[in-house]
Amino acid sequence: MHRSVRPVLLAFCGLALTACSFSVSVGNDISKADLEKNISTVLEQSNNGRRPDSVTCPGPIKAENGQTARCFLTGGGVKYGLTVTLSKVNGSNATYEVKVDDKPMQ
Repeated sequence: MHRSVRPVLLAFCGLALTACSFSVSVGNDISKADLEKNISTVLEQSNNGRRPDSVTCPGPIKAENGQTARCFLTGGGVKYGLTVTLSKVNGSNATYEVKVDDKPMQ
C-alpha cells in the first residue's frame, strides 16, 4: 500500500525548536491567541516559510518558566500534537521550546 504525505507536513514531523523568543503581553498568563500565533510563527520560521494550516491550544498558559501546554497543528488535513514549554520568561519577553510529535494523531 502506498501512502502519500504532503512535503509541507513532513517538514513539521519530529520538529524540535528551541530559543524562539517573542514579546508578548505577559501578566499572569500568556493568552491562547498569543500562544497559537507565536507557535505558528515559530514553525514558519524554522520550516523555510511553511506555515501550518492551523495551531490550536486549549487555553492560556501561566507566564512562568517551565510551564507547558499541549497543542495541535493541522497541515494538509493531518493533525499532529505538539508540546510547547516556556523556557524563559523575562518581563514581557517569553522564550518557547516547541516539539512536534513524530507521528500524526489517529
